[in-house]
Parts: sequence; structure tokens; C-alpha cells
Amino acid sequence: MQRDFSFLTIYDIRKYARAKSQEPRAKSQEPRAKSQENYDAPLNFVKPPHLLVTIPTYNEAENIELFVKTVFEYIPSNAEILVIDDNSPDGTAKIVEHLIPGYQKRLHILNRPEKQGLAKAYLTAFEWGMDRPYDVFLEMDADFSHRPEYIPEMLKEITAFDVVIGSRNIKGGGVEGWSAIRNMISKGGSIYSRMVLGCPIKDLTGGFNMWRKTTLEKIGLQNIISRGYSFQVEMKYRSFAAGCSIKEIPIVFPDRKLGKSKMSKKIFLEALVNIWKIKTAVGKDSGIDQFIKFAITGGLGTITNLLIFFICADKLLFPEIPVSIGCFLIAGTQNYIINHKWSFAGNTAHEKLSAKKWILFMGSSLFGLAVNIAVMMVVIARFAFPYKFIAQACGIAAGMIINFALSKLFVWRKKDHE
Repeated sequence: MQRDFSFLTIYDIRKYARAKSQEPRAKSQEPRAKSQENYDAPLNFVKPPHLLVTIPTYNEAENIELFVKTVFEYIPSNAEILVIDDNSPDGTAKIVEHLIPGYQKRLHILNRPEKQGLAKAYLTAFEWGMDRPYDVFLEMDADFSHRPEYIPEMLKEITAFDVVIGSRNIKGGGVEGWSAIRNMISKGGSIYSRMVLGCPIKDLTGGFNMWRKTTLEKIGLQNIISRGYSFQVEMKYRSFAAGCSIKEIPIVFPDRKLGKSKMSKKIFLEALVNIWKIKTAVGKDSGIDQFIKFAITGGLGTITNLLIFFICADKLLFPEIPVSIGCFLIAGTQNYIINHKWSFAGNTAHEKLSAKKWILFMGSSLFGLAVNIAVMMVVIARFAFPYKFIAQACGIAAGMIINFALSKLFVWRKKDHE
């Protein structure tokens, strides 16, 4: 009886295919192709994702022919390759055009009039592919630094994850032929990016990445601001911020043997600076980010408080208690405004300053002050510190944490629909 699989997901089909593959059958009923040897079901049951491999090129004439032929050995028979060439002076495009007739509409090329950069090349390729029936997109360099033999494993993982990253920085991954300094700079760049962005992805800067079409739609290619090598960081960070599922698989990244690297010190330094622009553009702050900003804001408020108190109480000789109350109100108002505009900006994009929230914030600040005093007194009573300011520091830390928690929960709580 003929079965209709049109209503099933790829996971349902794979599960059914596994069960059917365990049933006795003649060998003639199990057609398999070398390019699809990674799929554990017969070809008449499972259709691989429609993959588009995107390869930007500039002066890759020494690599491109062998690279294209090698990639075709490792991708399913329904997968295709798109080369994006920036008018390479060495004739890279002509070599690709010569290969096209041999691959029956599976090899394509986009010729651009001039060198426009890696980010623009990938964005152009994605936009070209989004208008066609591809399910999955793969980014690859044409210099064999991204080894085609990793593609089958990436295709397996993309059935369960939104993004699959070929990672040099997890167990089993690494580089070959790099100097210690280059390796240190590369890993330092990833660590720096992770710290700034608060993102757990180990290899943020790598360019061997596979994306579902739905993931690219979710992060919005029109929102990408990077035009250099920080493009890879931004794509991954946006997918993380959008809540996409991400899988890193270990790869070994060899140095290119032919051709010339496009990376320079200037490009690398620009990428490090652009990390902050990406963070601002995406607008995703972690709790740690917010707490750090909250603490900085509190420090500024303390400076304002002490400065006004010094002028009014010490220089102008006004009574201390009224001055202290006034200082608290002024510094507290300053903190409220800065926290609204900066510390919790991601939660308040569409909200205005309000008297209600100001009252709530001042209330949480007073409660934090009470916790400060209580903790300070307990520490003084129970511990024999040589200096009382240590107890005060403990109180300040406790009060700040409580104040932050109350402010985040009651004053700048993020709405569910945002």
C-alpha cells in the first residue's frame, strides 16, 4: 500500500525509516548514493535537506576547481553550490563558469563588479537563496581551511538544531600550521567577544557555519550591521539572542596551503571595536550586564550625593539632616533616570519616565539602605574585623544586590509580550 508522507516532519520520516530499515528486504530495495551515505534510511524514504553551500571568492584560482569538486563528493545529490566572486583578477570566476556545465544546474555563480567584502558576499548569497527552495545554508572558505569531510556531520546535526558551528575552540577542535601568536590572537578574540556579549558560544569568530532557512528569517538579514569579519560574530550572537538552538562540533582548521589570506591586523582590530556596536544594535543585556551598569550608576549617584553634601553642609553650613535627605532625593532621581535610559534600556525601549516608577525605585533604594545598615551591624557584632569600613562594604554589597533585584522585579520588569 502506498503511504503519504506529506503531513510528516523530517523527524517523523527519519523515525519511520529507521524502523522500516530493520525489516528484512532484498538488497535491490536499498538504493544508496555515496553522497548520501550519512543518512541511516533508504533514499526512497528520506529526502535530505535542500542544502546550498555558499563560497565567497577573491583570487582563489589555485583552489577553486579542486575545492568545488571535493565539496560535491560530500554533499547530498540534491545539494547545490553557489560561488560569489568579487571580480577576481586571477580568473577565479572563469574557472567556475567552465565547471558549471558538468554539474547539471547544481553549481551557480554570482559575479560582482568589485571587491565588496565577506559580509556583503554572504548576505548576497543568503538573499539569493532565500528566494529559492533551499532549507539549509552552509558558509565555507574556498582554501580548504574548512574541510568538506565535516559536512555530513553538520547535516546530521542541523536536523535537530537551528545553527551548527564548526568550532576550533571545543574539545577535539583546533588549528594546524598556525603560529602561537596567531592562535593566541584568534582565541583571545573569541574570549573577548564572549565576555563583551555575554554569549556562551566558544567559537564566535569562525566562518564554517550551517544555518536553517528559518533561522536566517528569524534573525533578519536586513538587521545585520557588520561589513567585515565581525559579521560571523554578529550572525551567531543574533541567533543566540533570538533563542535559536545552537550546536558546536569540533573541527580542525588547517592553514591555507595555496593563495593568500585576506585577514589583516586592521581588519582584526576593526572587528574588536565592532563587537560593541553589535551589542548595542542587538540590544540584549544579560543580568550580569544590567547589574554592572546598575553598580556603575550607583557609584555615580554616590559621587553626586557626596559632592552636594560637601557644598551644602561643609561650605554653605546648611543643617546636615535636611541636606542629607535632599542629597538622597537628588542622587536617587539621577540614578532612576540613568537606570531607565541605560541599565535597563532593553526593558524600557517603549516606556517613558514616570512618577510611579520613580516612587517604586526610591522605595527599593530605601529598602536596600535598610539592608545595608542591618548587614553592617550584624557583621560588626559577629566578626572582629580590624576596620569597621569592611563591615560597611559588606552592607553596601548586600544592599546593592537587594536594590537591584527589587528594581529589576518591580520597577523595570520586562513585559511578557516584549
